[in-house]
Amino acid sequence: MEDNDVWHYILPFPLDTQKRKLIWSVLQSKIGKSLLIAMKVDGQTYQRDLINGTAYSNKSIIEYLKRMVSAGMLKQGLEQDSKGKRKVRIKWYVPTKLGRWFILFLKPADEIPSELVRKTVEEIFQVYASSIVELSEDFKIDVEVFHKILTKQYNNRKTK
Repeated sequence: MEDNDVWHYILPFPLDTQKRKLIWSVLQSKIGKSLLIAMKVDGQTYQRDLINGTAYSNKSIIEYLKRMVSAGMLKQGLEQDSKGKRKVRIKWYVPTKLGRWFILFLKPADEIPSELVRKTVEEIFQVYASSIVELSEDFKIDVEVFHKILTKQYNNRKTK
């Protein structure tokens, strides 16, 4: 296997072990993955739309949504909707930055606007760059080493 024959997606995971376990349980499940794919990347996704849009039971969908909220992938909220004489509370979800990364990871590339891809790559690079700086300080590694690696990889791509 060539060094370039690797999966080129990099996803940050929370340091909290319980949150990581929740995320893995979501990603290993057809239900969890289908809910993430069905989520809007920007804006609110309503629980009723997720329930009506999939073939899974209400109980299963709600369980996975709770896991995603507990894992820090989604934020939830309620809004009032007037249905005739009664008011109905409608639950909605929006992805956190972490959740958006996982949603984009699962969605087909042609469904993602290029501006969103650029923004997301920059966000993830910022997270990793911050970690590299911290590790470099902790282990007395010259940060210039990483700059040289990035420059070399960039130059290699330009010459191909």
